[in-house]
Amino acid sequence: MLEDENLGIGLAAPQVGESLALAVVNIHRTMARLDVEKFKMTMINPVIVRTFGRRSQSWEGCLSSGLREHGMFAKVPRYKKVELEYYDELGIKHTRLFKGLPAHVTQHEVDHLNGVLFVDRVKDTKTYMKFNEYKSLIQSRG
Repeated sequence: MLEDENLGIGLAAPQVGESLALAVVNIHRTMARLDVEKFKMTMINPVIVRTFGRRSQSWEGCLSSGLREHGMFAKVPRYKKVELEYYDELGIKHTRLFKGLPAHVTQHEVDHLNGVLFVDRVKDTKTYMKFNEYKSLIQSRG
């Protein structure tokens, strides 16, 4: 399982060959993310209805770019706060504000559902790096 290997914190149905507007988010602590709180959700037919403030760049990777040493990372501009409408796994409609990492991940997954990959959002191509380079960068920050 990806969580057991600390791989990925979100997955959209098109990434596994399913033509559905469905994504799951499963944020968990790792060595690179010691200060995050666990967060799980399923979102069906999600739509970002409002964004707040300006976008800021944060490091981002994607399971679609490869696993472990084959993975790729880059800085991607995302909003720090978004309002999202979606249905949960029980078919209940929600309108909810997300901040921080959950906001970042929901934007990434909604992009997948709209045919947009994180590489399409990269503004500074000099920030691209392979997994091992990213891992070294994160470890050097302590």
